[in-house]
Amino acid sequence: MVEPSATVPPAGPPSEHPSLEDPGYRCAVLELLGLLAYGEVAAFNRLAKDAQHAPALADQLVLSRMAAGELSHVDGLEQYVASFGGDLTASMEPFRGVLGDFDDRTSPRDWWERLMKTYIGYGIVFDFQREVSGGLDPQTRAVVDGVLADNGHADYVVSVLIPAIAAEPQLGARLALWGRRVVGDALGVAQHALAEHPVLAQLVSRVRPEDDAAKLLNRLAGVHSARMERLGLNA
Repeated sequence: MVEPSATVPPAGPPSEHPSLEDPGYRCAVLELLGLLAYGEVAAFNRLAKDAQHAPALADQLVLSRMAAGELSHVDGLEQYVASFGGDLTASMEPFRGVLGDFDDRTSPRDWWERLMKTYIGYGIVFDFQREVSGGLDPQTRAVVDGVLADNGHADYVVSVLIPAIAAEPQLGARLALWGRRVVGDALGVAQHALAEHPVLAQLVSRVRPEDDAAKLLNRLAGVHSARMERLGLNA
C-alpha cells in the first residue's frame, strides 16, 4: 500500500536461510502470515469504506479496485499456508482485536481525514510487516513481498490531498494534527503485536540482532515523517 520510496530501508539477508521443517521457525511464519492476511482483510474493509464515502465516481472506482486487490492477496496466502499444512484462518484470529481497536479509536470525521487515516495508519502497519519479514526463507519472503507490493494508494492520496491543502491551508493544519493522532495509534498496533507475539521480534532479530522494539518503532516513525513531508505537512 505504501510507495517504495517511503518504506523502511531493507535489512541485509540473514547469514543462512531458515527452513519450514524447523517447528519454531514454522510457528513464526504462521504468525507472520496470519498478521499479514488479517492486515489485508482490514485494508480491504478500510478501502471499501473509503470508496463508499468518495465524493466522485472516479474515486469510488479507484479505491474499489484497490480494495479488491488487497482481498485477492488473502487467497494466495491461504494456498501457500495450506501447502505446508497450516491453517491461515487460525493464524489470523489472534490479530483481530488489535486492528479492530485501531479502527475504533481513529474514527474519521470527513473524507479528508478518511484518506489520511488509510494513508498513514495502514502504511505503518504494512511497514511493520515488512520489518518482521526480513528474516524469512526466500520462498516465503517472495510471497510476502508480493502481498506488500505498492498498489498506488499513496500516490493517489498525495494527488488528491496536495491540491486540497493548497486551496485551504486550514485543512492542512487540521490534517497534520489528525496525522499525529493516527500515527500514535498505528505505532501502538506494532508495539502490541511485538509484545503479544515475541516470535515476530525473533524474525526481526535474525537480520538486526541489535534491535529492540524501541529501535524498530523509531524506524517506523521516521518513515511516517517522510509520508507527511510528501504532503507538505509536519509529522
